[in-house]
Parts: sequence; structure tokens; C-alpha cells
Amino acid sequence: MPESKNLLVVINPGAKTQIALEKAARIAAGGDRITALLPAGPVAERCRESVEAQLGKLREQGLTACLESTTETNLQRAVLVAQHQHDTSLLLKEPQASSLTDSLFTPLDWKILRTSQTPVLMVRQSEYSADAPVLAAIEAQPADAEHQALSHRILHLAQDMSHRLSAELCLFSAEPAPMQDALHESGNPILFPGNLAEEYRQSSLALAHRYDVPVSRVHIAQGPAEVLIPQQAERLNAGLVVLGTVARAGLSGVLLGNTGEQILERVSTDVLVIPPLPEKRAETA
Repeated sequence: MPESKNLLVVINPGAKTQIALEKAARIAAGGDRITALLPAGPVAERCRESVEAQLGKLREQGLTACLESTTETNLQRAVLVAQHQHDTSLLLKEPQASSLTDSLFTPLDWKILRTSQTPVLMVRQSEYSADAPVLAAIEAQPADAEHQALSHRILHLAQDMSHRLSAELCLFSAEPAPMQDALHESGNPILFPGNLAEEYRQSSLALAHRYDVPVSRVHIAQGPAEVLIPQQAERLNAGLVVLGTVARAGLSGVLLGNTGEQILERVSTDVLVIPPLPEKRAETA
């Protein structure tokens, strides 16, 4: 049975159809509450009536849904305040359209991803195909306890979403490529054991078994995650990709973006980004 959630939906004032709100209604289960956050400004006020009408239809369907306005002109801060006030468990938002400044400054979506205390579902499409699986992208052999916990959170939430969508759950893990040309301090090549790939596969299968993912739906490829995950999502025609990110601040984060942010730009499907645990995020702030 899916866990009850408080869903916070960021309204897109410039859109005729609120696909994030439609998606919230699609994944909502009994006991869930949907709060639509209307940004500050005259453009947002002009769409208030249509949003209220959409919420009214959701209430007719038996869903708990309400509209909340904010006077905070900084949407990032407005989202953080609303998340705290409503004890939000999932944030839904349409991705911000790219602009010329995105290559120089951190876009609003990236700021929200880096500061959100809850998982963020970036909604690109209002409907899921009946046969579109949920793809959980994890590290099968995490380097530390933080990444290990993140992999389990990814699989736990991906499993919950697959139940809500009545969709198959698939697991994908990008195996690090062996650095055969790496040099030891002595100048000699470092040779990696030939069984590393099998060890990685077994780690992936163990995680899959724990979350009831059959072997036939476990996919492993060697290479960079930011390249392979979008490719695998397209190959499987996934309706949703679930992944984690460890927030990174500073200049390198502005220029490169985190893995989750790079993937977000490369996939055409919905992406559910799982943030670090709050205490870990505080340490990196």
C-alpha cells in the first residue's frame, strides 16, 4: 500500500494546462493531500480562476486539494516555506525553460533541486503510457554510507511510485569503467581484477531482490551515469526515472551541475530526484 503523502505542486503561471497538477492527481492515493502553490505576481493571479476550477474537479473525484497563494517574490524561498508549513513529502514542478543565462547562472530549477528538503518530481508529461516502467537508477556499490542510504531511498520511493502508477519497476546501475590505463606511482599500469564486473552485478541483483525487482528487469552498463541513464530510459520507454543527487555548491556546481541535474536536461520523461538526508544537506551548505 502506497504511503500517504502531502503533495506540493508549483503552479506554472504561463501554462494553459497545469501538467504538474494533473500528475499529482494521477499519482495521488487515498489519504494524500494536494496543495497547489500559486507564485506571486500579476501573471499568476490571472490564472487563479482556471487553477481553482481544476482543483474543484479533483475534489469532485474525492481528492483533498487546495490552493495556496504566496506574496514571496523569490519562488525558491516560497517553495521552502510551503514545504515546511505543509510537511511536504513530494514536490512537483514543471522544468523551467532553458535560456541563454542558464549556461552562466544556476537556473531556478537547479536551485530548487539543491535546496529542497523533499524529493522533487520534475514533470514533463501529464500522462504515462500503460506499459511505461519506472526506472530506478542506483549505485550498486556506493563509496560511502551516504550514497548507500541514498540508493535505498531511491529504490524505496521508486517502488512506491510503481505501485501508485501500476507500473513495472526496473533497476539500472552504471558500472564505473575500469581505469586500465591508470598509472601506479611506480609508473606501471594498474591492473584491475577481472571479477569486478561480476561483483558489481551481484551487488545489483542483491538490491533488486530486496525490492522485489526480478532479474529480467535489472540493467547494468559500463560508463558515465549522466550518459547511460538517459539512454536506458529511452530504450525502455520509461515513464519515470528515479535518481538521487548529493548537492554540490560553489563554482564547480554552477559550471558542471550535479549528475541529477545533467540527466534532467538529457531526458524527455519525468524525473524524480531524491535529495540527500537533511543533516547531510546541512553539512554541504
